[in-house]
Amino acid sequence: VRVPSLTFTLGCFRRGILVVMSRENVEVVRRVNEAFDAKDIEALLAEHHPDVEIVVLRSEIEGPYRGHDGLRRMAADVFEADFEIRIDEIRDCGNRVLVLGHQHAIVRGAHWDNVLAEVYEIDAGKVARMQAFRTREEALKAVGLREDADGGRAQ
Repeated sequence: VRVPSLTFTLGCFRRGILVVMSRENVEVVRRVNEAFDAKDIEALLAEHHPDVEIVVLRSEIEGPYRGHDGLRRMAADVFEADFEIRIDEIRDCGNRVLVLGHQHAIVRGAHWDNVLAEVYEIDAGKVARMQAFRTREEALKAVGLREDADGGRAQ
């Protein structure tokens, strides 16, 4: 179950420059999340480039998922688990989209809670790469942002 975004930003500060894009990249990521929620593999495939690279947290051990075949394998693993994802923020940062929130899963009886911190790279209206990060800070850094001491976003 995915809970709708609480914050939507159509701009991203990078190196003192506000990068503003259309909603198209964010809409691609929203459709990806809707397809995951519906467990709709065909809709997922339609939103991803045929040569997509997907880097999830366990990719450190198993390597990234590549192409539509990799996407199918990754989706099958996710669909098998009991996942609940809350998206707190989606931010368009040029050709990249930052997604922040929280995820909870029950995998083979074990409970798993983690921050949701992902960066999607969009090319020609398709996801070309998705990378999950262990922390919000790592994901923010990947798009050229940082959090200030109060937890707010700074450039």
